[in-house]
Amino acid sequence: MNIEYYNDRYQSNIYKGLEHCFLSSRVVEKIRHSKILLIGVGGVGSEVLKNLVFSGFVNIHLVDLDTISVSNLNRQFLFRSEDVGKYKAVVAKDRITKLCSWSHITASVENIRSRKFPLEFFKQFAAVICALDNHKARLYVNEVCAFAQVPLFETGSTGYQGQVIPILAGTTECYNCEPKPPQTEHIPVCTIRHRPETVEHCVVWATYLFEVLFGNLEDSNPLSDEKEYKVSRLSREWEPNDAGSESVTEKDWEDMTCERIMNKFFIEDLQFIESLKEDTVSSPSRMKVPSQEQLRRHLWNVEEKHSVEDLKLEEQNPHQLVWTSDKAYEVFIFCLKQLLRRWKESKGALIFDKDDTISLAFVTAASTLRAIAFDISAKNSFDVRGIAGRIIPALSTTNAVIGGIVVFQLLRFLSGTHIKDLYNARLSQVPRSRPRHSDEVIITPEVIRPPTAECVICHELLLVTCDTRKVTVRQFVEEGLKEQTKVEPFSVATDEGYIIYESEPDDEVSIESRNTDMSTFAQLQVEEQPISILDESGVHYRAWIRHQCDIPLLIERISSFMDDGCDCL
Repeated sequence: MNIEYYNDRYQSNIYKGLEHCFLSSRVVEKIRHSKILLIGVGGVGSEVLKNLVFSGFVNIHLVDLDTISVSNLNRQFLFRSEDVGKYKAVVAKDRITKLCSWSHITASVENIRSRKFPLEFFKQFAAVICALDNHKARLYVNEVCAFAQVPLFETGSTGYQGQVIPILAGTTECYNCEPKPPQTEHIPVCTIRHRPETVEHCVVWATYLFEVLFGNLEDSNPLSDEKEYKVSRLSREWEPNDAGSESVTEKDWEDMTCERIMNKFFIEDLQFIESLKEDTVSSPSRMKVPSQEQLRRHLWNVEEKHSVEDLKLEEQNPHQLVWTSDKAYEVFIFCLKQLLRRWKESKGALIFDKDDTISLAFVTAASTLRAIAFDISAKNSFDVRGIAGRIIPALSTTNAVIGGIVVFQLLRFLSGTHIKDLYNARLSQVPRSRPRHSDEVIITPEVIRPPTAECVICHELLLVTCDTRKVTVRQFVEEGLKEQTKVEPFSVATDEGYIIYESEPDDEVSIESRNTDMSTFAQLQVEEQPISILDESGVHYRAWIRHQCDIPLLIERISSFMDDGCDCL
């Protein structure tokens, strides 16, 4: 069969079906010509991309900087075993394009916060679909869509739970309106990747390392391709006192096994990550990779200076200090040897238990060493226990349901339904009323609520257009904020917390702002980035700095979206 003929016929059938559903060729043409930005091509993103193409969308832009790991294969159907190590966005584009030749997909291997994506980039899209698992990145996407006045469909899944939230900042409740406290959020396993960004990622990695070495290895484990490092296999390489061969003592076997494990996971893996293509925003400037000599020094010179009782006391103290690199290595080696002895006694798989002192100390030490390597603030064992208790699996079924709902909501919106007449969709697991029946998973529609009064994203946005190479911070304050918007700023700061202006610089910290307020926005590198403004009355504003060389300085207040549905697109 001619593939091109099949694709053309299949495409035409899609549009015939859409016209039959919406009873309007105008809606079908709008769907066909709408450009969609999909951020994140992981579990939910893979399902969304497939549904977009099979629903008639042609122009799709993908943004994702992640690479494919083995653990992705059981729930991200676009990827194969031969794709491991490749970039998700590139592989997804190639696979969908091969399947649906009529689609025009662009793939960007970048952090969404990169300056390669200015405000004008977002304005070209009819809608943005966010399928990220990173809280900070989702807050950023929510904010930039508010500045660009582009509809956002926020998605997420965790175990049996998931949600789809249509957002028009200023008209509906946005992602920032009711932020969840970080300590109450579940941590999906899909946050494991080659470049961890938070200590939670490091803790999850450490629990998987425990499973790789001592547990029953499952395909969902991101490290499942490291089967040769299971202790059960390593033990066959150096059998102590094996007849007919040179005698290997228990201590020699422990030392050799520890050295091999540490070389693999704390040197070779980090060197491989460092060799991957660097991206300008997310990559650390320099990873801290130890040398083999350093590891050997820790391995051969370590003394049994730790005890189970001491570690137990530490895990019960919420105020204990975070371990240094040296102590983390000492505890890791101590616990690794304790677990090796425990495994040899049981001759069976060990299960990670956050309430077991040795297991918890092993994970704490491993996560600390990984956090140090990526310049991330580590946590003590008390906090690590809490993080480890919130790790739950990602499910392909949940991803598929959420991926279907978000595209259905997008189709309704583009067909003319006002976004306030859509619904927030919640997927949750609820107990059945009758005994001896398993819980059921249901989809609950929720009426979209208006913005909260306290949300700065929904109410206090300023769009600043100027020649960023010429306009200084002081000009922005005096000629812009005070004259054009009648805002009397008390302080102006970047997203990194760097103060660039203060109205009353009378302490040592403010000395910096005295110098920076004469710098241009370009010199401070805040073009195409948001900044924070606090006025004298305590009102908090967010401003987006946009470069345009033919405009000296213009500040506009961003109001709510239009009230005429998708015609605002």
